[in-house]
Formats: sequence, C-alpha cells, structure tokens
Amino acid sequence: MSDKKSAVLLCTCGKQLGLSFDLLESELKKNNLTTSVTVEDLVCQEEGLAKIASLLAENEGRLVIAACTSQKIQPRIIQYLKDRGIDGTQIQYVNIREHSAWVHSDVDEATKKSLDMIRGTLARSATSVQLVPETKEIGNHVSVIGGGIAGIEAALSLSNLGYHVTLMEISDQLGGHVKHLPLVAPTGKSGVEILSGRLESVEKDSKITILTKTKVKFVTGEMGDFTIHYTAEDNTSELTLKTSAVVMAMGFKEFEPIGMEEYRYGKNPDVITQFQLSRMLTEGTLARPSDGGAVKEVVMVQCVGSRSEDYKRDCSKICCTFAIDNSLEILKQIPDAKVRVVYMDIRVPFENELVYKESREVGVDYIRGRISMVWEQEGKTRVKIYDSLMDEYLEVPSDLLVLSTAILPPDGVFALSETLGYAIEDDGHIKELYGKLRRNETRRRGVVAVGAVTRPQFVSESITDAQAGALILHNELQGGKIQAIMRGAVLNVDDCVGCSLCAQQCPRGVPLMIEQIDAEEESEDQKILFKAAIDTLNCHSCGVCQSLCPSGATQLNFLSNNQMWSEIEATLEGAGADNPVTLCFYCEECAVSTIDIAGTLKMEYPASTRLIPVPCAGRVSIIDILKAFEGGASSVMIAACETDRCHVGGTGNEIAQVQVDVARDILNAIGWKGERVDMFRMFSAEPERFTTAISEMVRRAREFGPTPVHTGTAGKWMEVGK
Repeated sequence: MSDKKSAVLLCTCGKQLGLSFDLLESELKKNNLTTSVTVEDLVCQEEGLAKIASLLAENEGRLVIAACTSQKIQPRIIQYLKDRGIDGTQIQYVNIREHSAWVHSDVDEATKKSLDMIRGTLARSATSVQLVPETKEIGNHVSVIGGGIAGIEAALSLSNLGYHVTLMEISDQLGGHVKHLPLVAPTGKSGVEILSGRLESVEKDSKITILTKTKVKFVTGEMGDFTIHYTAEDNTSELTLKTSAVVMAMGFKEFEPIGMEEYRYGKNPDVITQFQLSRMLTEGTLARPSDGGAVKEVVMVQCVGSRSEDYKRDCSKICCTFAIDNSLEILKQIPDAKVRVVYMDIRVPFENELVYKESREVGVDYIRGRISMVWEQEGKTRVKIYDSLMDEYLEVPSDLLVLSTAILPPDGVFALSETLGYAIEDDGHIKELYGKLRRNETRRRGVVAVGAVTRPQFVSESITDAQAGALILHNELQGGKIQAIMRGAVLNVDDCVGCSLCAQQCPRGVPLMIEQIDAEEESEDQKILFKAAIDTLNCHSCGVCQSLCPSGATQLNFLSNNQMWSEIEATLEGAGADNPVTLCFYCEECAVSTIDIAGTLKMEYPASTRLIPVPCAGRVSIIDILKAFEGGASSVMIAACETDRCHVGGTGNEIAQVQVDVARDILNAIGWKGERVDMFRMFSAEPERFTTAISEMVRRAREFGPTPVHTGTAGKWMEVGK
C-alpha cells in the first residue's frame, strides 16, 4: 500500500447526524493514512467549500469527505473547485448520512459502521492518482442515416450547432412517410406542409450534404473516427465517408399482412393498408383499386398484426390516430362517404383525443368488435363484423377495406448493428441505453437513434427525439474539440495477453484488438498477434474490462485493483467471528439511488453492513468477492441495476451476475456455502428491495456462522457449521 496520506473532512449536516463525531475524530487521527481530521457543520456551504479548497492545497489533492450522498454534494463541490481552477479528481466521498446515521438507530453501531467505511476510503485514497484533462481534436462532421422527418430535423439541429452534416437517404427523395400523410394530428396540417419549410432549409444549408439513392453497407471505427461504407445508385463501387458520429434515423416500415388470410390482403385489390390509403388521399387518387370506382363505403380495421402473439406483441401506438386522420380526410374529400372503424381498444394519447372526438362528431362510426369474414360477391367486397357491444353480427359493403397494420423497424437495422455496435430490442427496434434517463443514446458511444427506429412515434415525438439526439452528440463531440477529464480504463499493453475478453464484453465496444505487426518472441508460437487498445476518452468507466482481464492489463485509473483490494481490507478490519459483517458492493447508478432513498426515508436495516461504491456492478470481479471473504466478510452482496436497465449499455449487471455465479461455484467447490454471495437488482422506486436484500444477506451470515477465515481453518477448505 502507498504511504500517501489524506485529509479527512467530516460533516455533521448542521449537527443533525446521530453519530459520535468525537469518537470518529479521535480514531481517525490514529490512522496512519490520515494527515488531519476536520469537523464541519455544513460542507456544502461557502465556509465548508472554502475548507475543501484549503485542505486540497495542503494535502496534494488527497481528501476524504464523509458527509451526505455524493449525488447531492459532489456536483456542487466540483463546480466550486472548477470555477477556481482547483483539481478535485482525487477527492473520495463517504456517505455517512443516508448510508449510516439515518438508517441505524444505535449511535454506537452507526458510528462504528461510518468509521469502517471512512477507513476503507482512506485506503482507496492512498493509492489514487490525479486524473488529468485531455483534449482530442476530431472532425466536426456528423452523418445522419435516414432522410425522413427525424433525419431532416436532426440534420438541421446539428447544422445549427455548427456541424457539417451528410444526410443519407436510401430512396430518391427526402421526407419518408410524413410526405404522404394527408393530415397530421393534432396540427391540422398535411405532411407536405410540415416538411416544406424543413426541406427548403436543408436544401439551402451549405453545411448539409444530401445523398439520395444511397445505401449504407457497414460502419467501422469509433466516435470521432467512424468510416461509413456505402453505395450509390449511380456508382457501382463502394464509397467511404469519414465522420465523427452517426445518427440512426431510418424510420419504420408498415407490416404487410399477406399471411393473414382472413383479410384477403394481396388477393383482393380493394383491401389496402392505412399508409397505402394515405398515399391515395395525398395524391388525389382515392378510388377503388379494382376498377377505379367511387369510394362510398370504407371499413377500417385496427390492430392488424399488432397486439398479437403471432406478429407484433405490443401496441403500435400511432395506428388509431393514423386511422382517425385518414377518416377525417376521406370525409373532407367525400362528405357523404360512410366510414366504419372496427376496434377492440382506441388509444389516442394527449391532444389526439380531441381529434378522436371530432371524428365521432362528423359521423365516423366506431364498432367495437372483430372482423369475422371478408369475401367478394358480384364484384363487390363484403365484410362481416362482430359487434361485441351489441352482441350481433353486421354485414356491410366495402369499397375499401383499410387495415391499420403494425409498425415495424426498417430493413437494415439488424445488419448495421453488427458494425455500429448498438443493441437490438426483441421486436427489432434499436435499443436505447436506458429508456428513462438515457433516451436516444445507444450502447455505442457516438451513435444515437432518433425517431421511429427506436419505437413507433408520432411526428411531433420524432421531431423532439431528433433535437434531443443532436444535443447528445453535441455534448459528446463538443464542437470537434473534446475536452474531458481522462477518467476511465487504461491499458498496460505489455501486460496484455491478447485474450480479447475486453473487446468482446465491453458494453460500449470501446477496446479494439490491434494487430502487433512488430511482435517478436523467441519462439513463433509465443507471439501475441493482437493486443487490446483503449481510448480512455471513449470509455464510459464501467470497469467491466477490468473485472474480466486475466492479466490485470486494463484497470480503471480511479479504481485500480490495488485500490479496491486495499479498501476491502481496511473496511473489514474489525470483521470476524464475533462481528459478522455483510459487505455490499453497490453500483453508482440505480443501486446508489435506491440506497439513498432508503436512507432518506430512514428505513432501518442491520448495522452489521458495510458499503463500497463501484461505478457499475460489472466492475466487481470474482477476485474482489474472494478478497472480501479473505478480509473477513461473512457474506457478500452486489446491489445492481434492474435487468435491462444497466446504465452503461445493458450488460454490466449481467456480467456481474456471471461473476457471482462463478464465485458461488468456487465456494461450493472448496466446501464453503455458495449462498454467502448473491446479487440483487433494484431501482429507486422500490427502496425496500435494498433493505430486504441486505437483511437477507445478514440473516445468511448469522445462519451460516463463522467462515474458515474466521476460525483459522481456511486452508482446510471446509465450511464451519453453526
């Protein structure tokens, strides 16, 4: 362990914390890693902030702050220091309020827990390194794939932010589905009207290059240095385009119900989809496709292929509004037409409810039920409808049978995911990083997804989505000059054994395997032909690569293996057979919010617990878990994000689960009880998940009794019973 010492700053939160600060101060002064111990009443106020600045200056930047949740005070402290040009990258935080004082009524036990966690954080601080700012010059260019409303809006937003943009569209013109919509609720405007101003702006914008009849084949590289490989209709050879980021705005495609025999789609030309009807209405060609006859009777059928176990399981969201818009347009063009809408549920969110009301007032007939049969009779289409409210069958003529079919992801999304690295939902849409907090971001840094490529969206939502996606990229690219604290994974290439685990498992696809052209070894079979390379500015600092690296070549520069292991050892210094401790590693995303809220609500749980923060549950390795038992923990748990809600790309918590499963197998194999280690998933809306989980692990610690480490028999590989 390094002998570098740190100052400790204790906050009493306005003398409101039920802890013995005198005991904390006296015990911490005895610690050989402490230079000084200061007690302040309000660290977050001006006097406390000034004290932080002076302590940093006196202690070469090393400071441990024991106060309330870092989610509250850390941003304030960082901003205060940044405004004064003071480096605060080596500050370590311990939450003694929500994680200790507010959840344990026994002052002595709460103080003891706080002391242990501060001691552990001092050990982490002792080997910390200063994180230095880094600047990276990149091209001031973004490519937008898809020329519909979302792609156009994204291109305009990015241009307004100062970027050069290439807008790539597979068809021969921009506008996507929207240009064919006769009415867009609730605006009262047509799709052409909504697009016209935007199309004019795009075409006149000198910073936007438009490529139509262009198909993207694959993309290589990483944020700041992507290469798009594409083909154009008038050029058979493959072309390339250098770009710093990519916007996926490929829209959607309409489900064609060819296999649904009951509707006669594809066999009866007068059976069409809503989008086909939209084109007829927009182009002024509303007539029976079979013979060009007048349209007087229209039957629309909702949820064709949607909410179906055989096709698309969920609601396609926009179909009801789509049908209502077209119904109003039909009545506008043909006032004496009869329009019937067959539905099981009408779903028209927000202002669209007003459009639904308008359609009923002008005579659209809504029939709750199902289509039971479609057939042709004497050259006319007949439809039999079961009305579930009247409990009777209706037989009606139909000049047009219009199917409101499911909204599906566009072609090409899956193929591009193989090189762009974004994840795909079960329904084929692009998976956003985290639907609640990280919308539009994908697991690949520098790639955002906007519009209907992520889910069915109304036009207004696609526009907002595109604007948000542009801002996300602007925050990442910073106008072509990335300036950031170099916080993330760093790699010692000499220690890399070329296993490629980091490249395979990184949630964001950051590590790259680089061919070692000049590799030389005494024997040919010992050559390592490929080694990893990591761009720290692209890294999201989850630590998954570190937990998997067999040689320790890659480590987080703010939480190395030595830091973690020394923190575990110091935190568990007092653990033993007479003092069973449950050690909890918690991720600093969902889990910390859950634990903090449990603290805010003062939900009590056993004080025989110690907490260690990690950037992601995926940072915890098998060795970390075993080190915890070696240090004297009676049980170990990981508090992680909920399934599919991992903030670093959806896989950090899954990798952590694998680590736990393997650790369990190891414990069982050496005669211990594997149940001493477990992982629990949680989110802030249910803080009782944490209190229940940690209480369960404390119960197991008590039930299983001392470990072989506690009794000095660990080498005998034998579990000690009660």
